[in-house]
This record gives sequence, structure tokens and C-alpha cells, in this order.
Amino acid sequence: MSDDLRSQLLKTGLVDEKQVRKAKAQKHKARKGNTPKKKDRKAPAEPGVAEARRAEQAERSRQKNREQQERAERRARHAQIRELVTTQLAPIPTGDAALDYHFQQGGQIRHIPVTADLQKRLADGRAAIAGLDIRPEKGFRVIPRETADRIRERDPDWPLVIPAETEADTAPDPDDPYKDYVIPDDLMW
Repeated sequence: MSDDLRSQLLKTGLVDEKQVRKAKAQKHKARKGNTPKKKDRKAPAEPGVAEARRAEQAERSRQKNREQQERAERRARHAQIRELVTTQLAPIPTGDAALDYHFQQGGQIRHIPVTADLQKRLADGRAAIAGLDIRPEKGFRVIPRETADRIRERDPDWPLVIPAETEADTAPDPDDPYKDYVIPDDLMW
């Protein structure tokens, strides 16, 4: 009861002082009964456990941020390489000038059309074959050797074939019966 109502009821004689105190006590008990008791409340976790959890969460956040940064840097490197490849492309020959140049990449024999001049530059090591994307199925094109070296510096996993390098890396087999026969660089299949 509010003080005004209580005082009015007391003045008119409808309630006495004892009833007012009893109503006040019930109201207080009802209000206090709704709050959880101290025993029911959760005990605060030990400070060491809470700090350990925060440190663990901070470490996970740092690790996640590092991974996101690495992915962003890798995407930026791939974009730079794609830009290098697309700006340095040799034109694709058509018609009678087109010769099929076969090369091995990733365990598969692939071919691209080249001119006689590009074929000679590939054999001499002045040109290389680069993938248009990190995925070889996107296609390959001929680029200058300097560009291929810059690509290899940025990402060694980029699909890149330098024919003069692959021939120099393979040592002849001593048991090969055809080791005395030289295979010409311009051999067409």
C-alpha cells in the first residue's frame, strides 16, 4: 500500500496499525522471494580459468586473422601473376602459321598452337609456357622467359613449363639403347 492510501485507511478506521505492518511485511516477503537466494546463484568461476579462456580465445582470433591475411596475400600474388601473364602473352597463331607444340605438364601431354619463331624461342629457352590461372584447365600461353622467372619468384606452384630447363634437368639413362642418337628440338609429333 502506498503511504497516502494507508494514512487514509487509518484515519477512517477501516484498518489498524497492526494490519498495516502485516501488509507491509507480506509485501516485503513477496518482493524478496522473487530474487534468487545467494546459494542458488552461480558461483563465479575461478579467476585463473577465466583468464585462460580469454587467452585461448585471443590466440584463436590471432590464428584466424593470420590465416585470413595469408589467404588475402595469396590471392593478391595470384592476381599479380595473372596480370603478368596476360600482359606478356604471345599472340595465338591461326591458319597455316600455326604449329602444334606439345609439352608435358603435371603428368599430361598438352599442346598449344605456336609459330615457327615461337617454337625456336621455346627450344632455345628464351620463352616459356605459363598457365593462365593456377588451375591448368584454364589454358596455357607462351610468355617471355624473364616473365616466367618473375612468376616463379612470386609463386613456385604456378603452372609453368620452361622446355630448355626440363631437358637440361633430365640426365640420360646409361642403359638407353638410343643414347647415341640426338633428338632434334624441332621434332614434330
